[in-house]
Amino acid sequence: MAKIYDAFDVEYRLEYFGIPVHNDWKTNIKRWTYFSDSFNGGNDYRQGEYLTKYILESADDYTTRIKSTPLDNHCKSVVETYNSFLFRKPPIRQYGSIATDPGLDPFLMDADLDGRTFDAFMRDVATYSAIYGHVWISVDKPQTVVNTRAEELQQEIRPYVSIITPENVIDWKYFRKPNGVYALKSLTLLDGVDDKAAYFRMVTPTESTLMKKTKASATPEILEVIPNELGVVPYTVAYAGRSQTKAIGVSDIADIADMQRAIYNELSELEQLIRISNHPSLVKTSSTQASAGAGAIIDLPDELDPNLKPFLLEPSGTGIAQIIASINEKVDSINRMANMGGVRSTTAKQMSGVALDTEFQLLNARLSQKADLLELAEEQIWRLWARWQNKVWDGIIDYPDNFNVHDKENTVTLLRTAKETMPQNPELLKQIDIMLAEALITDEDILEKVKEDQQTIQSEGVPNAESGNEEV
Repeated sequence: MAKIYDAFDVEYRLEYFGIPVHNDWKTNIKRWTYFSDSFNGGNDYRQGEYLTKYILESADDYTTRIKSTPLDNHCKSVVETYNSFLFRKPPIRQYGSIATDPGLDPFLMDADLDGRTFDAFMRDVATYSAIYGHVWISVDKPQTVVNTRAEELQQEIRPYVSIITPENVIDWKYFRKPNGVYALKSLTLLDGVDDKAAYFRMVTPTESTLMKKTKASATPEILEVIPNELGVVPYTVAYAGRSQTKAIGVSDIADIADMQRAIYNELSELEQLIRISNHPSLVKTSSTQASAGAGAIIDLPDELDPNLKPFLLEPSGTGIAQIIASINEKVDSINRMANMGGVRSTTAKQMSGVALDTEFQLLNARLSQKADLLELAEEQIWRLWARWQNKVWDGIIDYPDNFNVHDKENTVTLLRTAKETMPQNPELLKQIDIMLAEALITDEDILEKVKEDQQTIQSEGVPNAESGNEEV
């Protein structure tokens, strides 16, 4: 069986087969691979050989050092923390005219024909776009000959979605409509490469063509042509952050991955220094019988020169503390870059109240921006989905705009101090109680009931236990 190369294998030159490759793909492919390895960690990171090689270090020693060096994966931690906030509350969806479509509920339960719900699919979109800066989303429909709508429903023929990471989209072209809107003119996807040929698919508004090339001078062999009934290229882009280049996003871990790599190299230095410090080298003459183990006996020749007495060569180990301090500084730098200094409790205790509040506001702003971009991407998905069903999307997608990131302990302390001042305004006391409930209760249903009970207490004029006053 022929060897199958990864679509993003940068060592394999697609130009050998004469396949058109976008200049931005050439510029970013190595960086995308690096981001992917930094997020995945484990064997992917080890195979990437991101550890700096020493001068005159042998290949075997370098491989051994890679295997013994752990990775503190901050990239995955940052991305998953973002997603935990973004999807804490599900987005509000109003489906409009497609709400009665029989294919809607099956799509929401199995969006990619692989058992993944649409909510889970959008969470993966958020994850992969955060890694690469953007991902492509395909909204397709199986090509099956049916005579009636009833037959289509019976065979469960409906639109489905797929995520295509940037390594596999090797070329794309846009054109500008008369109204100024940009639309995809064509998209080229790399299906795979083996020892003898490369396989790629070109999608246009009229058809999808699977081709094969064996060398640059050869004419592409057409393997399959599928008519595109939609009339547009059924792909859209989901961004994690906008850049000045169209169809190229800004990764959330672009700078974090570099800092993570620096920590990775320092962890290797730390491991080497600890190993050398705990296992000093024994310096002796060849005629002296000795070993460096615990309780070893050293036999010295009678005629041995006193100046040649064996001794242990042991590093001081003073650099260990400096390396640990450097790693801690880099971790703090990652927290600042990700606006997550206030999320980790060990860091939060060292920050003032104003600095902590500012950090939460910056994180809230970043999450709001990411939610807006996800909202835009989902709207584009639903437009294509409705078009496949011969309908027009007129629904509404609304992702949360405020993620209410705060430090619970500091908030509760502040509210308790406020109540201890015994304010005389009943409405102020009411708002303090509501804010206290929001800080302590995470279940939405219970929180809503507590708020309703508070409204009832205020309307009935029940005496307030803290202030000793009765509402009028």
